[in-house]
Amino acid sequence: MDSLEKLTALLDACSKIGVQTAPNIVGGVGIIPLFSWYHKNFDKEKEINDIRIPLPEMACKDFSSCKWPLQLPNGDIALAHFFDIMNEKNQNLIEDIQRNSSHLITFSHFLPRQELCPEKRMLFYPSLPKIIGSDFLEVRIRSMHGQDTNRSGCHVFGHTHFCWDAVLDGIRYVQAPLAYPRERKRRMNGGEDWLPFCIYHKGFTDRLSPSYWSDYYSKNKRDPENVKLAPWVARFYKR
Repeated sequence: MDSLEKLTALLDACSKIGVQTAPNIVGGVGIIPLFSWYHKNFDKEKEINDIRIPLPEMACKDFSSCKWPLQLPNGDIALAHFFDIMNEKNQNLIEDIQRNSSHLITFSHFLPRQELCPEKRMLFYPSLPKIIGSDFLEVRIRSMHGQDTNRSGCHVFGHTHFCWDAVLDGIRYVQAPLAYPRERKRRMNGGEDWLPFCIYHKGFTDRLSPSYWSDYYSKNKRDPENVKLAPWVARFYKR
């Protein structure tokens, strides 16, 4: 089987055992999961050329572990578009949620905006933005949340393992990653007592804390033209 056939088998298995994977209203809140995959030209910020950075094909296990049809190569915009179109099958459910719920939570694994990741000079792997997000995803999120001032909501995402809670152009974006055990140990208090972040309880909850990077960008303007490596990245590549 290729990876698309595996995905179909997984969704079929969920259906058989009662795991819901389609949009629904739960406790008065619209919950909309979104299919997505990344594409390399999601990255639109200036390249860092002063160091030797492994290609995504070498650094990202997806390129060897996933098997896609020949016309849908990994990292290509065609594959990201294919996943985005998969959301169309739920359009009637989504429209029903929009009509009947004043609170909306959309969520995806991948990022809808590059601003939800630190600048390249801050990253140990500066080519990370090429394997994290989809432009199609942001367009679809915007179409769902819309301009209805009576509807509140947020988009939950993952993949990069950075804690994030920020409002961009009227939509709240949240990532509260469990992350790898070694990453949790580096967090405040060694990651002890960290629980899943409550997004909604009788209303949307206050900001996720700590959210180091989104807090940083709330005080410091993003400067993607700056390609001077952060000190911790420079030390890493000198070794």
